[in-house]
Formats: sequence, C-alpha cells, structure tokens
Amino acid sequence: MTGENFQPVLRPAGENSILVVFGTTITPAVKEKVNGFVTALHALEIKSILEIVPSYCSVMIYFKMRTTSYAQIKTAVETALTEMVPIAQQTYQVLEVPTCYDGVLAPDMEAVLRLTKLSKQELIALHTAKPFMVYMIGFTPGFPYMGGLPFHLPRQASPRPLVPSGSVGLAGSQTGIYSTNTPGEWWLIGRTPVAIFDANRQNPFLLSPGDYVLFTPIDLEEYFELKNLIAQGFYKPRIWQEKVHS
Repeated sequence: MTGENFQPVLRPAGENSILVVFGTTITPAVKEKVNGFVTALHALEIKSILEIVPSYCSVMIYFKMRTTSYAQIKTAVETALTEMVPIAQQTYQVLEVPTCYDGVLAPDMEAVLRLTKLSKQELIALHTAKPFMVYMIGFTPGFPYMGGLPFHLPRQASPRPLVPSGSVGLAGSQTGIYSTNTPGEWWLIGRTPVAIFDANRQNPFLLSPGDYVLFTPIDLEEYFELKNLIAQGFYKPRIWQEKVHS
C-alpha cells in the first residue's frame, strides 16, 4: 500500500517499546506523517517516554516500565495519531557533496552497471540530477540514509571488512555516504573527500534528517586536490537553503 492510503499500525517491539508504522514505501508523504506524529507525541509531554526514534516509515517509542504500562503508552500513541497533522518542510538545507565516480574510488561501479543495465554516464546523471532527501541518520555516526533512486539493488551477499570513510554507496532504492571506516554491504560507486562526520568539529555532523544532498561529479585529480585543501583547512562545505516548491 502507498503511504497516502496506509493506516498507521501499532506493534509491540519489546517489553518497553512500541513501533508505529506509517507506510511501506520511502516517500516524502510518509515522512510528513512521521514528522507530524513525532510533533504531536512530544506535545503530550509524557514523562514516562524515554526516547522517540523516527525512521523512514515508522517511529519507535521507548518508555519506562516502572512508571507506566504498554496499555498506557498505546493510549497516548492513539491520542497523538488522532491529533497529528502531517508536517511538510517549508524550506530545506542542501549540502553539495563533490564525488568521484572513477577508478579505485568506485570499486562496484561495473557490477552496478550490469545490474541496472545503465551506462556509467546514465548512472552518474541519475545520481547527480537532483538532491536526495536525508530520511534518517544511523548505522554509524552521521551516516545519511537517502531515498529516491529509480531502481532497486539488493545488498551485497557478504559485507566488505572495511569500507573507507567518504564512500558513496547504493542499496535498495537508497543511497548513502559512509561517515566512518566500517564494514559495509552497500554497492560502492564513488567517494567524496568531504567528511560528513568529524568528531573534532564544533558541530560534528553536516547532515540531519530532512536535509538534502546534491552529489556533484569530480574527476580523480579534482578529488585529490580537494582532499588536500580539506586537510589544510582551506575548504568550506557548500550549504544553502531552498524553498520547497509545491
């Protein structure tokens, strides 16, 4: 079912948690419902709720078992569902992410081209044509999950032991940027020298849910030139605000 027709579903997710599902597809309309529900639930100011964790199509709620029950939280959730209004962004932040799609920086490019039956030029054009929405941050600190690819790729059968920070990957209908050196099973089609997560920065994170990423293609020479500028502290990420067009 689509996000517009899908009725929210409540599911127990453990002794002290409840999951609210708003859809089965990754779309801005479903994300608007998630945003509206989270706002409505926060407005109830329920002290026994420990944490509210939104994702693509659902919200996980953790609560204190000693001070409340599942039935009480379920009632609060149902109240929030009744009072919620889908919230669409009026403006959004866009981060430009220069990305090299060549050579050793794109180790899975040929495999992805075979799976999608696209040429390299077509794949890069699709990946750089418009900004991708950041639906959630997770997996590692700062890793952005972005939806909106016009094709679907299965994850790799076995994860790589180490994926370098800055690697740009594809999985399902999603694209993402590895924020740290970590094992991973996404298809790697490029790499950016821009650190989207840096624990030494005043604000370690360049992205938050609701932001957008615009990938821009650079060649190998530009990649290493930019990496050198970043290492010397001479590069400032290009970030701007845009209005949402109806």
